[in-house]
Amino acid sequence: MKNLFNLGFVVLLLVVLGCNCQKKLQEIADQAKTPTPTPNVSNTASSPTSSSSPATSSSGLTKAKFEQLKNGMSYKEVVSILGKEGEETSSSQVGKTTIRTMKWQGVNYEYIFVNFTNDKMTFKSQANLK
Repeated sequence: MKNLFNLGFVVLLLVVLGCNCQKKLQEIADQAKTPTPTPNVSNTASSPTSSSSPATSSSGLTKAKFEQLKNGMSYKEVVSILGKEGEETSSSQVGKTTIRTMKWQGVNYEYIFVNFTNDKMTFKSQANLK
């Protein structure tokens, strides 16, 4: 009976987490559809925010930094590589296990998502990095 209860709890947990993930994915998709206002700059070549290298993002998120992220790293190590704090998009706790998903958002729809289990990186994903 105890195993049946544990199985039911795990299924319920997966359903709840799955629903939350779907909601977050929908929010991201909605953000991507919303046009971002562009600054009124007449000469982009002299703009201090323009980039001379196509591999560099004005937000600091790059594919090279993403590739430096390795499973087992702490949140502080990830922040030191990416150069800024992330935004917590979800978290849950079951017993002594805490799972957090952090997001680093760029300016041109670049983003990095990192999952941490008990402050150790366990998963990463990215979009639109150069």
